[in-house]
Amino acid sequence: MSSEMKQSVFGKESVRYVREVVLAIREVSGTLSSIFDMLVYCSFCNATFSMTVLKQIMLQYVSVPSSELKTLFNLLMQLMLLTDPLQLKRLQCIIDGYVDENQTSYEGMLAVIKINHINDSRRSYQCIKFLVNLANKCTLAKDYLIQTPTKWQWAVNWLKRKMSEYYWTPSNVNTSNEDSDSKSFQRTISAQDTLAEATALLTELEAHEAEGSVMEINNQTNGESSEQENGSQGKEEDVDDI
Repeated sequence: MSSEMKQSVFGKESVRYVREVVLAIREVSGTLSSIFDMLVYCSFCNATFSMTVLKQIMLQYVSVPSSELKTLFNLLMQLMLLTDPLQLKRLQCIIDGYVDENQTSYEGMLAVIKINHINDSRRSYQCIKFLVNLANKCTLAKDYLIQTPTKWQWAVNWLKRKMSEYYWTPSNVNTSNEDSDSKSFQRTISAQDTLAEATALLTELEAHEAEGSVMEINNQTNGESSEQENGSQGKEEDVDDI
């Protein structure tokens, strides 16, 4: 990488450069693999650059037309799958949101799903689909979602309602919730598959939560039993002393 390029990517103009690249990814058709590779490569073990890229993507996925999210989410998936010491932080930011040093808030996917579920249901659906695919590809992401099953349960139940509403009928095979300019969710075969996978993930999360509750109860029971045994032994010792 030339010194001029390094200055653009990592120097004072880094934010502007990354913003222009992310905008270009949305608008330019054709192969983008070399741009994706560059952004992922520069994000490796680089907290500042990683957050610069993530913040620009997060600003886009809350505001651009939902029909333009597909390419952004392809890039975001590659960044989420990047294995380095910063991977968990990137996952946390995308799932739960992020507040930077200037107190600027960036919405996470779970918040975007809830905020847009009425007025822009396709955006909510695409965020659910992204998280399902991410959890299937990344164990660390699934483990992190396990910690917040209630939030995920709301998203899955919302998608169930959308799929079962009486006025929605299965759309023809050419309809997509990713390509249309409409903001209204459409019942498609892909959406049915996403719901099935999201439900399976929720079941796994709830099972893990139930298992944790059982373990906690057992630990409390064992603790109480130990206290009772200690108390009984103390009484026996008092009797012996008498």
